[in-house]
Amino acid sequence: MVALVSPLLPKGGFTVRRVGEHWELVNSRHFGRGVVLHAWPRNRHGEAFEHCYRLNGRTVEELRAAFR
Repeated sequence: MVALVSPLLPKGGFTVRRVGEHWELVNSRHFGRGVVLHAWPRNRHGEAFEHCYRLNGRTVEELRAAFR
């Protein structure tokens, strides 16, 4: 299965990738392919991105500003 990582995410260690019909929150600092911390259904991608931003020390407002 192919995973896509969105370039809109900060590179602070945590990223979100889409795998099939769900999104995965991954600790990309872990050696190897990364550790999946949580998964969301495809239609709840907003929650996945918001959670990722918070874990990387950014605010949800910064995420929303990126989409304006």
